[in-house]
Amino acid sequence: MLLQDANPRDLERAAALNHKVLFRQEAAALGGQVFTADGLEWTSGGVHFPSMVAFPELEPETAGEKIDHLMAYYLRHPPKGAGCWSLDPPQPSDLGVRLLARGFQPGWRPRWMALDLGAKHMSYPSPRGLSIAADNASSLDHVRNLPYAQVIVPDPRMAELPGQWTRFVARLRGKIVAHSIVFLSTGSYGAAGIYHVGVVPGARHQGIGKAVTLAACDYAREKGYRYAVLNSTDQGRRTYEQLGFTTVGEGWTWWLLTDRLLAHPPSPGEVMLAEAIGRGDMETLERLRPVSMDLDRPLANRMTLMELAVHCGQPGAARWLADCGAAYSVLDAWDLGWKDEARQRLREEPKAVNLLYGEWDKTLLHFAAERNDEELTRLALSAAPDLGLKDKAYRGTPIDWARHFGHSAIANLIASYSG
Repeated sequence: MLLQDANPRDLERAAALNHKVLFRQEAAALGGQVFTADGLEWTSGGVHFPSMVAFPELEPETAGEKIDHLMAYYLRHPPKGAGCWSLDPPQPSDLGVRLLARGFQPGWRPRWMALDLGAKHMSYPSPRGLSIAADNASSLDHVRNLPYAQVIVPDPRMAELPGQWTRFVARLRGKIVAHSIVFLSTGSYGAAGIYHVGVVPGARHQGIGKAVTLAACDYAREKGYRYAVLNSTDQGRRTYEQLGFTTVGEGWTWWLLTDRLLAHPPSPGEVMLAEAIGRGDMETLERLRPVSMDLDRPLANRMTLMELAVHCGQPGAARWLADCGAAYSVLDAWDLGWKDEARQRLREEPKAVNLLYGEWDKTLLHFAAERNDEELTRLALSAAPDLGLKDKAYRGTPIDWARHFGHSAIANLIASYSG
């Protein structure tokens, strides 16, 4: 029995269940375990592999206890890292707040996409000399700069059905240049999950990524599957849309860096305070006055409580923190809607315009360029910023970021600045 005549919510659930079964088999292939506890399922991971928490469905009354049990396991058996995946809305709705309070950090939002394999699809040109074949045996470790080349292919003896996990390898004139993986799940939500589509940089923009994706889809159709599902980044969305995939929803992810958790495991009091901040629970916050702890001390995920309030959109909790003496930046004030305070702070301390934020070392002007925020751009330029500052991840200046995102008005504003 496989999924038929599905609506978008059915397809979201099919994608989640496909991921969940995949995580179980990956754990088994790595010699790990799968643990379940009333709506919470996670894989053990290990010192070399991350643990995966698969789409929790927890009751609000017991969610904290279940997540504490998970965190206690991580402290006793630290994995390389951990990721928690959820549909939208999460269950419970404050799942993200609970995870952030205990050491997880915000992750990316997967875009769930689906393709009706029974519909007519266009064919796409591919370069001469390209061949694609099912290949679970060849090692890809030697292929330089191939995304997902290190993915472990599970032992076929662990599969629920023959050919459940199949990798397609693309060779251009005999040289490996790309791959993709299809994972088949069964049952009333059974679908074909497409994963780990990767192309070496020198072979991109030739239709090879589309070709290896279609090879996986054709395989699933031949196996009798009606739908293919995947999660996409914003960068990959256009490619999948060209193949006929449509967006059926968005999800949530949160990620744990184990070394940070081990260095600063949060106390119950810290968790309670962080949860109150993330929820905007003013009643609890008022009961906690006066606060004895350092409110500017980073949490286990390296966010400050003020940054947590900003991330969760809680201006009331942020004001409570500020009244208790917590620091906040110009960007914090701007994101909280305290624009007059942001302007006043930058007038009083113009050097703050060059403050480096987060692990990427982005400046206020980097954020303005990324967001296409003309008002914030003008504010930053009014404080005589250093336009040559580069972020740590991409080594780009603010004008580089504006041009990358196609925000020409912001790029022109920055280019016309003469400090």
